[in-house]
Amino acid sequence: MSSVPQDPSPRLPFCDCRGSVRGHAVQPTKKPASYPDIGRLKRDPKARYTEKSFRGASSSITSLCSVHFPSCTGPHAPPPKCTMFGLNDLSQQIVAIVLIIMLSMDIINPVKAICSYLGLDPSVIGVLHILLLLGLLYNNMSDVLYFCIRVFLTSIISIFFKSIQIVGKDNIPMDGPVIFTGNHSNQFVDGMVVLMNCFRKVRCSSLCVGFIIAEKSMHRPVIGQLSAAVGCIPFTRPQDEVLKGTGTVTMQPSTDTDQSCTLVGEGTEFTRQLASGDQIRVNGKSVKDSGAPVKVEKILDDTHLLLSAPLLDFTGKIVSAPSNFGIFKKIDQKASFGAVYAALKRGQCVGIFPEGGSHDRTDLLPLKAGVALMAFGAKDAHNLTVPIVPVGLNYFRGHKFRGRVVVEFGAPITVTQDKMDAYRQDKRKACNAFLNEVQDGMRSVIVTTPDHNVLQLVYTARRLYQPSGVKWSPKITQDLNRRFAEGYKILKDVPRAADDLTAITAKLSDYRRTLKRLGLTDHQVPYVGFLSLHDVLASATYGLVVFALSSIPSFVLNAPVGLLARYVAAAEQTKALAGSNVKIAARDVVLSKKITFSAVAVPILWLSYMVLAFLVTDWKASNILLITMSFPLFSYFGVRSVEAGIIELKTLQPLLNRLRPEYKRIQDELPARRSVLQKEVREFVKKYADEVGPLAEAKPVDWAEFMHTHVKHEDEDEDAPKAPIVTKEHDLSFLTVKPEDKKNV
Repeated sequence: MSSVPQDPSPRLPFCDCRGSVRGHAVQPTKKPASYPDIGRLKRDPKARYTEKSFRGASSSITSLCSVHFPSCTGPHAPPPKCTMFGLNDLSQQIVAIVLIIMLSMDIINPVKAICSYLGLDPSVIGVLHILLLLGLLYNNMSDVLYFCIRVFLTSIISIFFKSIQIVGKDNIPMDGPVIFTGNHSNQFVDGMVVLMNCFRKVRCSSLCVGFIIAEKSMHRPVIGQLSAAVGCIPFTRPQDEVLKGTGTVTMQPSTDTDQSCTLVGEGTEFTRQLASGDQIRVNGKSVKDSGAPVKVEKILDDTHLLLSAPLLDFTGKIVSAPSNFGIFKKIDQKASFGAVYAALKRGQCVGIFPEGGSHDRTDLLPLKAGVALMAFGAKDAHNLTVPIVPVGLNYFRGHKFRGRVVVEFGAPITVTQDKMDAYRQDKRKACNAFLNEVQDGMRSVIVTTPDHNVLQLVYTARRLYQPSGVKWSPKITQDLNRRFAEGYKILKDVPRAADDLTAITAKLSDYRRTLKRLGLTDHQVPYVGFLSLHDVLASATYGLVVFALSSIPSFVLNAPVGLLARYVAAAEQTKALAGSNVKIAARDVVLSKKITFSAVAVPILWLSYMVLAFLVTDWKASNILLITMSFPLFSYFGVRSVEAGIIELKTLQPLLNRLRPEYKRIQDELPARRSVLQKEVREFVKKYADEVGPLAEAKPVDWAEFMHTHVKHEDEDEDAPKAPIVTKEHDLSFLTVKPEDKKNV
């Protein structure tokens, strides 16, 4: 093969195939930035990308990149700033260097020079300033503690994630109270990611983001201490305190004309265990086998009570046989909401995941009412207009070590005067409408699909649609992912597109299976044919050497904890899956468990090494302490080195496959196959551009408005997915704030 396969680009509806500013050709490059070598692969030096490679591409995409997405990678992108140790100012760099020089030479050390002149012992100056430092830290303990926690969490995030990319940070208000609402797909990690990347200008006297957290999580080791330190606000959830009811219950049979809501107990103690406003459910062997909770309207006696609706089992059938039951006690949330209002009045931020709990689904769960109650309550009781900023946490291999995440901030949503007037007339109706608006905003910053398989097909289609050799910014990539995902949802209900959609998804699935079988990724396919036996042997040797050398520090400092963390996380995953009826595989708890376990186990391991060094060696104590203090640095270097070694090792599979005739034939055919599939994807998009409407247009999409007009809510269609809803079973009495309460907040 003498050159990279040509990009068969027809005229594309909604992206810039050139990947550059209008009128500027893509510059020839020997190595396209978005296609790293497979190991140390050698390609034909004539393999270059020129404007001719993308002939026929639509100029409408240039408009999208150059106008709507000015941050797109291209020849006119601003050069990165050169920094030294995080100091991006020349004067700071000069001051730091001069200070180090002065401290390293006694003759120009100002402290020692002054002490010598005055005849003082330099240690006296040191002790005085140590006392001064301790006093300063004591007087600003909360700020110092918060700063240390941020440094600690930033270190953890940088170790466990390969990259964190931010989109839409201009949507974050820099001053005043803000409520961040995010999708909840990675348990405790979600809060850390938002906290570390909210870009708020933090004053020394104010915390950045205090997240709403389940009360039971405050009692967990590590998580509880960290949550308290960063100002999290605990809320008690009814499902966290389920009581076992005494006896068994059945529904009283209904008549032909009336549906009975009377619950009959056998051996029960309703008057002692229950009260009006509590909820009751059928208990199964697990949460998945249990029914939905129903509100208790009135207690008649120890064996009879009235419910707001018939009690159902997990299959949705009315309970007709004696069954065990659980009790959800009514919880007074007034104090918790008061803490939220107090934080907002101080100008702080509050973070909340309105789905209520973490999960690993590819779409949002119905939102809980809390975020609407906070926004309306703050406006009604304290005249605070608090913007709601949707946060999209888009993870790629988020449950695995060294995954990636794209954090996208959406346009703020506020409680206008019209919404406030509607709230004063009908609280529940206004809260429902506002929750739907928040849900639309949250959908505008994530990529939602019916299932995980469709999500992977969306990513594959986007990569094929994207022109070869062009790397787009996270903003453009996320926009294109959403266009494909929402386009799929529209076209699956279009009869004339059914056959073509089935055919193209089958081809994409088969292409993905082939890549997985060969150990390849899509961006490696164009170069897989440039391999010889010499390349295979050289790359294999290089990969093994790099991995072996990089494993030495990591094996000692990280491997024991890493292996144990994997085992502990797997056990937690099994436990979480059994205790939830919304999780698919409980991947959302895996990384959180690894982090919390490692945060405890790693220091214990390092301290054990230090103790062993004192016991079995004759090294100086200062040397042992210095080595121990260097463990974090070498541990991080070990992680990065092992990552590079693993990347090299992963390239061995496709390289070794070149030695097998049947696999070599498949690899040689793969670039041409990809080229054909790339053309088919683009032709499919062009063919059904009219059906997907604004998704196929070059102009930017207002995603919040698109979600509002294209996603059906529960009050619009009975068959639509369940939308967030505030019913009569929600107790809103705490929203009525008395004048004396306003003074206390």
